[in-house]
Formats: sequence, structure tokens, C-alpha cells
Amino acid sequence: MSLTVKSSGGGEDFPKLQPGKYEGTCFRIVDLGTREKEYKGEVNKKKEIRLDFEITKAVDPGDNEITMQDGRPFGVSKTYTASLFEAANLRKDLENWRDKTFTQEELDGFDVSKLVGMTARIEIGHTAADPARGFTGGNPKILKLSRPDGGVQKVATVNPQVIFDLDDYCDEFNGNMNDKSKAMQDIFEELPKGIQYEILNSFEYQAANPEGEEGQEEETAAPEPGLADLAKPDEDKDIEDQIPF
Repeated sequence: MSLTVKSSGGGEDFPKLQPGKYEGTCFRIVDLGTREKEYKGEVNKKKEIRLDFEITKAVDPGDNEITMQDGRPFGVSKTYTASLFEAANLRKDLENWRDKTFTQEELDGFDVSKLVGMTARIEIGHTAADPARGFTGGNPKILKLSRPDGGVQKVATVNPQVIFDLDDYCDEFNGNMNDKSKAMQDIFEELPKGIQYEILNSFEYQAANPEGEEGQEEETAAPEPGLADLAKPDEDKDIEDQIPF
């Protein structure tokens, strides 16, 4: 018996979303939690959220495909520090997307979960190669979000619309199990493995589940602020009144 391997052409023929301007819809927001991040040699703790979009239209069609080989729409994501500080990328992108600046009231509590299902203009570029770190580059990345033609609308998506709140998920392990924590557990199981890995390495998860086992009931350190602290929804309002645009 012979066990042989050969080149299959690598990923050269695998279709990728090409640079350009598109329209898409946010279908998933994930609270990734807090981890240590190094920037210019300095290490700090950063709480991050991730926004995922599915592409629905090429603004300048050309030869730009918007669907993968299996017919599903291309997806693209961006991870942000969970802050609306003046210089924060999240604030810049959201103000471009809304086409208006935040009011002080919004800065005191903006419900980012209401971005799910909202349409946006998305400018796509490709990552640069970094041979020293083993990165070949050429992967799609979001350069800019802005208001789409016709204004922002709340629409259905091909992908399931998902909001993952890490605070609620951690309740599944710190003795405060409830309906919300169970729902987050189910959502977690459906997330891509790479996203799961980031969540499991967050300070919040490690504090809630230090032994790495389900059902920990011993008292643990309070988690860092979550989505609910960046933005607190008003559950008494009609959903249309909660659209942040």
C-alpha cells in the first residue's frame, strides 16, 4: 500500500470577496470579552466585539462575485474595541454608517445589539502579506462602513441573526444559570470554532469557569462590563423605535 500526498493547488482557486464597494447586512454580533492585546510593544487589556456581515450586492458590479461556490453570500467581519471613545474605530464606523454623530445620551448607552439585521455600505480591501509572520495576505477586510443607498433598513438575512452576550453566557457557569444563559450556551455551540476559541480565552470566561468545567457554582470575580453595559436596550419600546439609526 502506498501513502502519497501531492499538491492540490493550495487556495489559489478558492474564490474570495474582491476589493470594492458592496452593500450588506449585519447578521451577527459577538461579545468576545476581554483579553490582553499588544500594540507598539505595550500590553493592555481590551474588551472586544465582533460584527459579521453578509454581502448582498456589489455597488460597482463588474466581475465581483457576491456569493460563494455553494450559493451562500460571502461574509466579512470586523473586530472592534468595545468603546465609543472619540477616537475609537467602533464610533467612527458607526457614525459613518448612521451618517450622523452620536448624541451625549447615545454615548451614555448605545444598544449595539440593534445593529443586527441592519443594512450598510461596506468598502472591502485585502490584508497585506507579512512573510515574517507567515501571513500570505489577500484576505477580505472591512475598510469602511457607511450609509447605503436608500438609507439603513432592517431586513431578513440568509444567515441566522445572532447576538451573543458573554455576560449571559458566563451565568451558565457561575451559579446563576437561567433562560438567557441557556440560550447563550446554545448560540455558543453554533459559533465558528475560531470565535469560540477567543471567547474561551477571555478573562470573563476564565473567571466564571476557572476549572474549565460546566456548572461551577463557587463565587468568582465579577466579569468585565458586557454588551448590556455598552448599550442598554429599552425593552418597553417597539422594535422599530429601538433601531439606532
